[in-house]
Amino acid sequence: MPIFMRAAIALTVLAMVLVAPAAQAFTLTLSKQQLNVMVRAVFPQQRTFDNIEFTFSDPQVDLDPLEDELMVLVTVLAVQNGQRLRATAEIAGQVSYHGQLAQLQIKQPRLDKLTIDDNQAMVADSLITGIKRLEGKRMPLILLVDFAQLDLAAWGLSTPRRIEITSQGLLIEI
Repeated sequence: MPIFMRAAIALTVLAMVLVAPAAQAFTLTLSKQQLNVMVRAVFPQQRTFDNIEFTFSDPQVDLDPLEDELMVLVTVLAVQNGQRLRATAEIAGQVSYHGQLAQLQIKQPRLDKLTIDDNQAMVADSLITGIKRLEGKRMPLILLVDFAQLDLAAWGLSTPRRIEITSQGLLIEI
């Protein structure tokens, strides 16, 4: 992640914490727009699943507080045996914080609402079938925010204690 992007995100988080009420723990709520800026910093991401290499890019985050789920609309580039296919997909799942890695992740993400964007006649049937077969299935985790890269400790902040999806956005308690 470029140092400018990392510094901008860290300053945003610091500003939110400084305006939070004084207490033992700071809470801040990232709006969908703020969360999208942070998530874009860790994309594109590559994952291999079922012998297909996926590159996820252009993330667009949406939050569902009723289902306690986070959805990320992504552009997907699937590659298998030299064949390439572009698609759009929604990845959905529960938000999880991994304390040792200091990362916010989508735990056991599902690949939902897959739409193939390329001309299917120009792509091998095996790749199309392989991708369509993954719709609704669990995939390897997806990284959303890497707090270690933000270097919150340099600002005197610890890693998040609690993360919750609310109607206002993603609530983070530090």
